[in-house]
Amino acid sequence: MGARPTISIITASFNSAKDLPRLLDSLRAQTDRDFGCTIIDGDSTDHSWNVIESSSDVVTRSIREPDHGIYDALNKGIQSAAADYYLVCGADDLLYPTAIENFRKVLRESDADIVVAAVRANNLTRRGFHRNRGWLGHAAMVTSHSVGMLIRSSLHDRFGYYSLRYPMLADGYFIKLACNAPDVAIIAADFVAGEFGMQGDSNSDIVQVLCESWQIQLNTGENRLLSYVLFQCRLLKNLPQILRRRAAKPRR
Repeated sequence: MGARPTISIITASFNSAKDLPRLLDSLRAQTDRDFGCTIIDGDSTDHSWNVIESSSDVVTRSIREPDHGIYDALNKGIQSAAADYYLVCGADDLLYPTAIENFRKVLRESDADIVVAAVRANNLTRRGFHRNRGWLGHAAMVTSHSVGMLIRSSLHDRFGYYSLRYPMLADGYFIKLACNAPDVAIIAADFVAGEFGMQGDSNSDIVQVLCESWQIQLNTGENRLLSYVLFQCRLLKNLPQILRRRAAKPRR
């Protein structure tokens, strides 16, 4: 690929003081330390900023200011880092020690725009890239946006940055646009990059996630009737969990 491509880890953080140290330690443990790390903190009220400031050995850029949600923060981070490629890691995620080394190895051997690595989540390992599963949604196409996808930053010049129209699943909209484009080179790598944390917003509001997923399917050209049927099936499948969470919420 000519010059050695630059890579940056992009992390959006808000009141994540208890989670950040594990992520940062996993970055310190990388066998390939030639990467940047940008953390965008949404003006946390805990001691997250102290954790970030005390980690200058691995955090190369940091921003502290209010934002309009995780995707607004990620957009700021991508633009600030100005790296050839970026990898999103949530504050509660974990990279395995050879993750950056393995991602870079794939870049040396290909001219990939996106590298999709395997990811551990909920004690399961998700593998592969499946372009033909787009009718099921972005989550059926890739292992995981966070931890699992090394993305060429310039793709955002073509497909736009993460849309704030989708507070929970803007990554899904971008993934559908980029991964459906036949000229975007996507490599499915056979290594496990790390562990996806389950504490994020996308795991907290099931109804919102399902609604956004349905809307994304419609806005990326999938069959409207099939998308509606899948939405209803997923809603029914998750109904017991939705009701349990509603019942557990304290009444005002």
